Amino acid sequence: QLLLDVYSIKTLLLKLPVLEAEKKTSSAGGGGGTQRHHHHANINTNLSGGSTIAPAMYTKMVNKEFRKIEVMLKLVGSPKDMLIDMFRAQWDCSMDTGAMAYDFTTILMLKGIPRAEHASMLEILGVEAGEMTTGGVGADSTMTANIQALQEKGSDVAAKVNADLNQMRQRVDDFRKAFR
Repeated sequence: QLLLDVYSIKTLLLKLPVLEAEKKTSSAGGGGGTQRHHHHANINTNLSGGSTIAPAMYTKMVNKEFRKIEVMLKLVGSPKDMLIDMFRAQWDCSMDTGAMAYDFTTILMLKGIPRAEHASMLEILGVEAGEMTTGGVGADSTMTANIQALQEKGSDVAAKVNADLNQMRQRVDDFRKAFR
């Protein structure tokens, strides 16, 4: 379900520049019923003139960021025994091993896999837990503190994400109703 929600949000974000242009065009029109109908014909002509395409850099950025989210959700939802192979196949493993170890550990935490199992799974992946220190002095202790804080507040975060998604769904529904 989350993947479908993410896809819906991504689709809406990709359409936002076009919808904003359409909104600006429609707000420039007049008032009466006949004028409004005539004005909608102008919108279609204006939009078919090439303004239905979002800027390329915007589209590229949205697609890149959402690909990360989609892959992470797929990995979190994958069976534990297939996680390492799926991670290798779908994650950007060309990055430094410290960043890869950090990302994999994040996914393990989101899956709820006990911390005691992390080191052995990282070893099977081919990285060591000690490699996660990608920052300067104290990075390991800071990261450990952040991970513990995440674990302690995991249910709060999940509740907040669910509330935010429900709010987004409602806004998308309201938005759709406005254009019907």
